[in-house]
Amino acid sequence: GDFTVRQAIAKHIECEFDFKADPNLIYMTCGAAASLTVSLNALVNTGDEIIVLAPFFPEYRVFVEKAGAKLIEVLCREGDFQIDFDILEKAINDKTKAIIVNSPNNPTGTVFSEDTIIKLASLLNKKQTEYGTDIYIIADEPYREPVYDVSVPYIPKYYNNTIVCYSYSKSLSLPGERIGYIFVSPNISNSGEVYAAVCGAGRSLGFVCAPSLLQYTVGECVDVLPDLM
Repeated sequence: GDFTVRQAIAKHIECEFDFKADPNLIYMTCGAAASLTVSLNALVNTGDEIIVLAPFFPEYRVFVEKAGAKLIEVLCREGDFQIDFDILEKAINDKTKAIIVNSPNNPTGTVFSEDTIIKLASLLNKKQTEYGTDIYIIADEPYREPVYDVSVPYIPKYYNNTIVCYSYSKSLSLPGERIGYIFVSPNISNSGEVYAAVCGAGRSLGFVCAPSLLQYTVGECVDVLPDLM
């Protein structure tokens, strides 16, 4: 992706979320679907497991299985659709490579609370130590902006091994235009290697370069929201 655009996005992340962002760890994509597909192919080895929180966007299954992993469904609590940690803890094992966290959620509209994200980070840190593995959160965030009277926790602030997959389709009212990014948290211990894997996966999947016109559009509009928001 264009470096000046990645710089603009990094500056936006720092200003909006008070979180240090490196433009050299941002990879421009053709929207959230491409971001998820590339991230999964960068992380997954055959036989790995990816946890999804149900109800979930059904295409997650296609993305996960195409990458060679097994999809593990974990039902959220009835009533408020926050994470059921008893079920989640039982689902995590030494094959768990990542959990996809979609907040605000499609289809329920649920926003995971700060308490939920803190408990999730604590659980994953415990399981990483227990199994001696890296477990990633893939934060799927195309719906971050269209929320009302609620705060959406920025997951990289709570958990080091986080990769953010973002799309501008909703925030800039650009459905169908397909532009977004992957942000590899600098707090990942081997963030440079993970980013290199992202770049390699994008190339191997044919996502060679996000449309330049839309990249430059994002660079000019990174801090802008439609009037309806």
